[in-house]
Amino acid sequence: MSGPLRSVPSATSPAPEPVRDVVLRAAAALLATDSGASLAEIAAAAGVGRTTVHRIFPTRADLLTALALQAVARLQTGLDTARLDDGPATEVLARVVQEVLPLADELSFLDTGPEVWDLPQLQDAWLSVSSALDSLVERGQREGDIRGDVPAEVVVEAFTGILLGVWNGVRDGRVAPATATRHVLTLTLSGITPPTQP
Repeated sequence: MSGPLRSVPSATSPAPEPVRDVVLRAAAALLATDSGASLAEIAAAAGVGRTTVHRIFPTRADLLTALALQAVARLQTGLDTARLDDGPATEVLARVVQEVLPLADELSFLDTGPEVWDLPQLQDAWLSVSSALDSLVERGQREGDIRGDVPAEVVVEAFTGILLGVWNGVRDGRVAPATATRHVLTLTLSGITPPTQP
C-alpha cells in the first residue's frame, strides 16, 4: 500500500520566499520609517510569529547586522551594474546614482552603532565599496573630468552625503522622486568639475 500523497509544487509556481528574507524585507521597510520598531513589531509586519524572528535573529543587534551586510551587498551589486570602468567618470557617476539612490534607505543601516559597524566583515565589505568609488574618482582626476585639487576620499564622502540627503528629502515629501537623480548629479558635478580657466 502506498503512503500518503505529498503535494508537489508546480514547475511554474515560484518557490516560496525564505522566512529569513521575508523578515529582512519587512524589517528594512519598517525601520526606514520607525527606527525604534521592536522585534515584535517587525514580526507582525513580516506576518510571522515573534518566536520565529527570535529564532533567526536572537537579538536586535543580530538583525541590524544582517540588514547592514545586506545593504553593502546590494550596494556592491549596484556598483557592478553601473560599470565603473566603462566611460568617463562623470557619466559613470550618473549611472551610480541611478543604481544606488533607491538603496538609500537600506544604507542607513550602516550607521546603527559600533556594535554593528565595528564588525570585521562589514568593514571589509565597506572598504571594497569605498575603494571602488575612490578609484573611479581618481581615474576621473587623471583624465581631467574631475578636479584634482580635492582628495578622492573627500569627493566620495561629499557625493554619498548629497545622495543620502536628497533621498531623505524624497522620503519626507520635500523632493519629487522623478527629479532626485538630477538634483544629486547637479550638486555633485558643480562641486567636482574642474574650474573653468580664465
